[in-house]
Parts: sequence; structure tokens; C-alpha cells
Amino acid sequence: MADVQTASMVVTAIATIGLGIFTWVLARETKRLSNATAQAHVVATLEPNDWAINHLDLIVTNTGNAAAHDVEVTFSPELEKYKGNLSGERPLKRVSVLKPGQSLSSYVGEFSLYNKKTYQITTSWKHRPAEKRRLSLSYEQSLDDYEGFGTLGARSPLIQIAEQVKKLREDWQYVASGSRKLSADVYSSEDRAREQRDRQKQREEYRSRAVKKPEGDAK
Repeated sequence: MADVQTASMVVTAIATIGLGIFTWVLARETKRLSNATAQAHVVATLEPNDWAINHLDLIVTNTGNAAAHDVEVTFSPELEKYKGNLSGERPLKRVSVLKPGQSLSSYVGEFSLYNKKTYQITTSWKHRPAEKRRLSLSYEQSLDDYEGFGTLGARSPLIQIAEQVKKLREDWQYVASGSRKLSADVYSSEDRAREQRDRQKQREEYRSRAVKKPEGDAK
């Protein structure tokens, strides 16, 4: 009997140790997988401006699912508007932090400055602020991609709404300043009663004409 109890205790102890090891391995692999999937991914592109497609914006976006820190964006060759720093340093050259899904944009000039040009774009960032290792991405963007590019109306429904609100505000400014008069067509209950009386009168006249016999020669 004692041997059976001893064997049972040994089996229980081994099972407990095995379960502990399995739990530790599972926790470590789960953390490693979480770290592997939670990564930032920063891209920079030149895109037509939403308000005017003959102008360009520089857009820097974190398309990953983790924050990107100490972001740097370089162009080779440098964008025409900022060559030699004659017009000031290029915007969005460095960004301290980009949250997942966050985009930053800045106007960089007319499309004619960049038409038919190709740029080597390099973005780099840190996964954590204190890390020394930097992640980077390098690729080409050709502005020939926008050859013949056009839109019918505004590119975004939000821009359409903004344009309509702007027009309404401008029209109201004319009214408020007195340069335009605001006309209103008011239909009151008295007008409705008068209209009903007129209709009743017309029906009675029609009935009287319908029952009236034409006069003939007396016989």
C-alpha cells in the first residue's frame, strides 16, 4: 500500500513539474510571437493634394500595429523645392513618434516640379525609444505613376462637405452684411382658409352652371 502511495506521489510531482515547464515555454513563445507581430512599418509617399491634384503632398504613415519612434525620412535625390535648403529644410524629415495607423502630411510644391522624376525613399525608425537598433525600409517611387491622373469632383466626400459648408458660409456672410436680401415665403393658416373658401366658391359656381338650362324660344 505504501509503495502505491509513493508511486502516486512521484507521478503527481513529475506531472506538476512537466506542467510548470510547459506553462513557462508557452508563456515565452506567446511573448515572442507578440513581439514579432507588434511591429511598426513606416512608409513615405508623394501624393496629389486632396484639394488640388496639380499640387503634391508628402505623406508619412505608420502602417504597422506598433508605435514607431525617432522616425527619419530621406529622399535621393532631395525634393526639388528643398535642394540646397534655399527654401528651408524639408518638412517631416524627422518625426519623434508615429502611432499605429497615424499619418502626417505636408505640402511640398506644384506637381510640375516633380513630374517624370523617380526618388529613392528611405525610412528608418526604432521599435522602442531606448533601443540602439534601427529598422529601415528603402524603395523607389516614380511620379510617372500619376501620368494622366484625374478625378471627377472632389477626391473625398469630406472635402465635398467642406466645400458646401464653405459656400453656405460665404453666402450667409453676404446676407448678414446686408448686401443680399433674404426672401421668405410664409404660408399661414389664414392663407390656407382663404384658399379653401376660393375653392368652395369655384365648385359652387361650376355646379350652378352645370344645372342651368339654356334658354330657348317660347312655344
